[in-house]
Formats: sequence, C-alpha cells, structure tokens
Amino acid sequence: MINILGSRRVQRLLFFVAATVTLFYLMTLLFPEKKDEISPLVFSGRPPTRFVAPGRRKNLKLENVKGFFLQDLSETKEDIFNVFQTRDFGLIQQEYSIDITNKLPPNATQWDYFRAEILRLDQERLTKRLGVLGYKVLYLFRPSESWHHRGESYYGRESWDCLWTRQDGNGTAQWIDAELTPTGIEGAKYLHKTWNKHLGNTNLAIPELFLSSPLSRAADTLIHSFNLTFRNPRPPSPVFVEFLRESFGVDTHNSRRSYTTLKKKYPLFEFEEEFSEFDPLWTSYRDETDSSVLHRAKIFLENLFLRRNEMFIAVATHESIIKAILEAIGHRQFPIPVGHMIPVVIKGSWLQTGEPRTEAERYKMFYKKNRNCTELDPVTDPDAEPEVDMDEFD
Repeated sequence: MINILGSRRVQRLLFFVAATVTLFYLMTLLFPEKKDEISPLVFSGRPPTRFVAPGRRKNLKLENVKGFFLQDLSETKEDIFNVFQTRDFGLIQQEYSIDITNKLPPNATQWDYFRAEILRLDQERLTKRLGVLGYKVLYLFRPSESWHHRGESYYGRESWDCLWTRQDGNGTAQWIDAELTPTGIEGAKYLHKTWNKHLGNTNLAIPELFLSSPLSRAADTLIHSFNLTFRNPRPPSPVFVEFLRESFGVDTHNSRRSYTTLKKKYPLFEFEEEFSEFDPLWTSYRDETDSSVLHRAKIFLENLFLRRNEMFIAVATHESIIKAILEAIGHRQFPIPVGHMIPVVIKGSWLQTGEPRTEAERYKMFYKKNRNCTELDPVTDPDAEPEVDMDEFD
C-alpha cells in the first residue's frame, strides 16, 4: 500500500514538473524576450545601462580630464579667448612621460604627444578592477552663422523671441531649420583651413567618428569644416543624432526636416536607428527646460561610451547641448561663440549604485509652458496646458 501511494506521488510530481517545463517553453515561444544588441548606431532614446548592467544598476561617471587644454583652466579668461587665434586650439604645451617621448619620432608635434598620452591613459580599461570604460576626445563644434542669427539681429531680441522666431521666415529669408548664410559657409570653410594648419600633419587631422545634429546648419558646418564631400580617401560616414539637436521649443529654426528630405539632401550621412520620418520633438507653444537638455546630453554620452570604440570624435551640435555636455562632465562653463569649437577630454567609468534605476533611466522630456511673452506674442495661447503624456519619448 505504501509503495503504491509513493509511486502515485512520484508520478504526480513528475507530471507537475513536465507541465511546468512545457508551459515555460510555450511562453518563451509566444513572448520571446527582447534583447538589446548594443547597436553602434544608437545615441538617443533609452539609456543603454539597463541592458549591459542587469540587476543592480550602475551609473556612468563622466568626468573632464583637466590639464590638456587652456579652456579647462580657471585662469583662462573666456571673454577674450579665441580658439582660432590660440596656438593648437588651446592645447597646453607640455612634456609627457619618458615612455611616450621614446616611442615618438624627433619631429613629433605637440598633438602627437597628446594623442599618445590619451592612448596610454586608455589602457586603464584593461585593468578591470578600476572600472574604467575608456577615454574620449570630443571636438564640439557650434554651427556658423545661419539665417536666424540675421533675423534676431535685424528685429531685436525681444521681438525675435516672442514673435518672429515662430514664423517660417519673413519673405526674404527662411528660418525654419535655418541654413547657413554665405558668411556662415565661408566661416565653416575657414575652420577647415585652420584645422589643417594646426593638425594637418598629425594623426588627429581626421577624427575617427563624425556626429551631427540633424539640423541643416550643423550638418553643413561639419561638411565644410572637414571638406567631407571632396576628401580623399573618403572619411567614415557622419551620423545624424536626434539628441544632438538644439533645445526643443517654439523656434522654427530648431525644427528639423523629415527623414526622407534629409536623406536626399545629405547622401553622405547615416542615421541612427529608429530615426523617425517626421520631427517628434518640436512644438509650436512650449520650450524644453535646461534640466531636460542636460539629461539628453548625459544619455548621448552614455551611448557614446557604451556603444562606440572611437576615441577622437567630431561633434557638430548647438549652444545648449555644448553647455549641457560641459556641465555633465564637470567642465567649467565656457561660452562658445557662433562658428567656434571647444575640445574636451572625457573619462568614463562605472559607478556602482544600489538604486533600481540609473539617473539616465529616470529621464523624461520636460517643457516650460511658455516664454511669458505679452503683447508681442500673438501665437501662444496663455491658457494652453502642456501635454502630459511623455511615453512617446521613451
């Protein structure tokens, strides 16, 4: 009797286990787990830390490595500093370790020494206990003069901010996704000549990766600054990055063209994954907050460190994003005039936290209601409420 009961219990247990395994198998077929492959063509959207750091989340520590450029130093006066009139774009003339000196030829330039030092520091990645992701050098370019600069200068700041900036143009100039003026094009070409003057004989003359805001003035600045159309051999294809755009707001010059139009206008460019056909971010009645721009910059940097191996990177973006990147890495705030550039050295490393989500995962787009305009503002409805559904931006 006991053997019969024991046998039945074993049979029931085996049946239960088999049923559970079968059910689990069927569930995996019906609802397969979506895995992120850490695509190299993603710089915006969801932060990648949720995929590469399961369980307890890790934050990325992003820090400016000081001591390479004059722009890092507190004694450098930004109001009189001109990156084009300063030797080597502000690269500090200094001696490096004897190991680097012995490996370079006698005629090596200061940029050669700088590059060798960055490569040496990047070897920290090989020591796992340090948690270092690597080092990157970003050349942050602000676009040259475009037509909306002319418009603001002509109408005045208040009238421009509260009325004219919301128009597509004035019949003479087009401001929507403002393009470079002839002066702006010449300014970008001058930047190319200056770049060759400083870096033409070094390995840094051509960055390993070109990234651009999808606004026309940024793309054209990048093209002219590096002569991308006519350079031989052809450089790596530049990539349009949604999160490198200027702060989202009512300004029509900050709205982008459709994917189809951009693809036709800029055949040299690639697009990051999930780049939408139409502009999903621009609105006609509200502005993005500074904190939202900062989080957007952090997500861009996270993706750059976790998805790409390139170390020397040219980035054509805008004033608000440059300011946010400098803040995100702890760099002193350094105003960048129209058509200028600032180089920065960034170290990325893991920072273990006990929180269930990283800072970037808590990110949402945030908008201000309006610009507090009065009689000059016939467009914005003062009673309009901002949209509350932000899921579309996840």
